[in-house]
Amino acid sequence: MDPTLYKAAMRGNIRDANFLLADHLKRDEENGYQVTPKGNTVLHIAALYGHSCFAAEVLKITPALLCCQNKKNETALHIPANEGHNEVVCVLLACVNDHNTKEKLMRAMETSGDTALHKAVRSQHLDMVKLLVKEDSEFESPPNHAQETPLYLTAESGFHDALINILESCKKPTYTAGPSNRTPLHAAVIQIHKGT
Repeated sequence: MDPTLYKAAMRGNIRDANFLLADHLKRDEENGYQVTPKGNTVLHIAALYGHSCFAAEVLKITPALLCCQNKKNETALHIPANEGHNEVVCVLLACVNDHNTKEKLMRAMETSGDTALHKAVRSQHLDMVKLLVKEDSEFESPPNHAQETPLYLTAESGFHDALINILESCKKPTYTAGPSNRTPLHAAVIQIHKGT
């Protein structure tokens, strides 16, 4: 990725005397999108640093970047979900034009099978969990490659507020057995006994 473009995304700089984001992105559209060695697009970088205005501008110019995945198969939604950048997630979801794209984005799994909701739960960002569950309450949240569902992770970690939110908001929470064939209830009981 062009260092000027990378720095702009890192700083949230849309334009200044020497830089205009639209010019860089229009060239990218013609020549293929620039990525970092880890496969991150300019949208991934903006999401990582929490620059919602920059992300919105990127998506106005190149909406195709919304569903691009890096080398870990993470979309730009995985990144702010992990970092707790609610405003960036709101911008990304507001730029979705149709239900199928929204589902694809919300349900995308990275290389270890984590969705954006898995990332939010693991990082213990309650507001993010609420936002993601509200946006896709129909999703059954299948387990990742370690057999952990978001519900299982919340129970295992003792993240009670998120556990309640998922149980109250999800129409079809996944209760399947997780690691060592334990259910979310097993994980919650084990977690409670660890604290005593």
